[in-house]
Amino acid sequence: MDFNEVKDKVLQGGSELVELKAAIRQLETRLDRNTLVIQALKDLLLSQGGFREEDFADHLQRAAAQKAADKTCRKCGKPLNPKQNRCLYCGEQRPPELL
Repeated sequence: MDFNEVKDKVLQGGSELVELKAAIRQLETRLDRNTLVIQALKDLLLSQGGFREEDFADHLQRAAAQKAADKTCRKCGKPLNPKQNRCLYCGEQRPPELL
């Protein structure tokens, strides 16, 4: 590898690093905005009455468990490939509500 090839690779790597840093900043900004929206919605629900902090936490836990269950085969428990309509391990058909 000659000097020019090394120089080109370093320059290319530097520009990729700058792009990755910009993408991370954008993701952090979106995360901060989404966190603020979720906190505002939670506060609104709790202030309306009829909901408690524990109810919110329970509902959030159930939603997380359901999302995890949607990513695994109901027959064999292996992870489902989102691009396939059947389990790659046992051949079980993906439930229609997950298609």
